[in-house]
Amino acid sequence: MPNETMFPPGERLWFCVQAQPKRERIAHQSLLPFEDVETLLPLIRYSRLRNGRQCWITEPLFPGYLFACFEPLLRLNAVRYAQGVARIVHFGGRYPLIPCCATDHLRQLLGPDQLVTLPSSLEPGMEVKIGTGPFRGLDAVVREFLPGKERVRILLDWLGRQIETEVSSSDVVLPDSRAPRKAALQSLATPAPQKGRSTA
Repeated sequence: MPNETMFPPGERLWFCVQAQPKRERIAHQSLLPFEDVETLLPLIRYSRLRNGRQCWITEPLFPGYLFACFEPLLRLNAVRYAQGVARIVHFGGRYPLIPCCATDHLRQLLGPDQLVTLPSSLEPGMEVKIGTGPFRGLDAVVREFLPGKERVRILLDWLGRQIETEVSSSDVVLPDSRAPRKAALQSLATPAPQKGRSTA
């Protein structure tokens, strides 16, 4: 974990960048004009029940953070003081580096749009939460999706016993964004072995 005065000359490295609150996209956009700075802002898109309706939400996969690849001896201050950036993650004068194999793997998972979309279809066995109605707030398991009636047959615990019932598909909240965030974090923590840290 090199410190600020020990970066290898001529080598581009991946760093974790902390954005100012709710300004991840601004930080990402402010770094794009630098041709020798590569940025990665993973996004997640998922459906959520809001005000009684299902709507699509897109937000950062890692709230408050993005990744940037640059030659620190040339661009450290430019990135550090870019609009929307709070700091480059460091501990004292030491900067943890992100292995390029980890960011490569993450980009493969996300695709060119740097976006992962959670499926909105309801499948048997899927764990869901009831968003409205008399069962609001209860966890349930999908037994069957009834597309003709836009209904879902679910199994839930009610007053200490399991019951099977039908609810409107609009009442069902799909799994939240924590699961793919956890999977992506695990992929970063345990990347495939690869020699070298620099990237072209």
